[in-house]
Amino acid sequence: MTDRRSESRNLTQTSVNITVDGVGLRCSMRNLSPSGCMIECLDIVADIGKPVTITLLPGYVAQGQVAWQLGQSIGVFFLEPVPQHVVRHYALDDWMLRSDWSASSLHIGKGPDSPD
Repeated sequence: MTDRRSESRNLTQTSVNITVDGVGLRCSMRNLSPSGCMIECLDIVADIGKPVTITLLPGYVAQGQVAWQLGQSIGVFFLEPVPQHVVRHYALDDWMLRSDWSASSLHIGKGPDSPD
């Protein structure tokens, strides 16, 4: 099996509501990237290509398709990229994902009137 993702996966540990081919489930999301995620769920049956919706944040539902299934885990490919702020919300290591993080952005040793 070839891994076709261009983004790295961000580890997550949260429960999400998903719908797979019209069947609603409460499952665990184990990783997330803008292009997809891995879901674990007891007794899940999901054929490759079937439609998936995942409620990530209140008011934000990601649409996708089943990319693979292995035992109680499925891979979901999102039809539209998930915004980076949504990925950061779930990432266990979200401080590493922040594109604005740098020593200069911390303003260490600078007073309130110091120039940047």
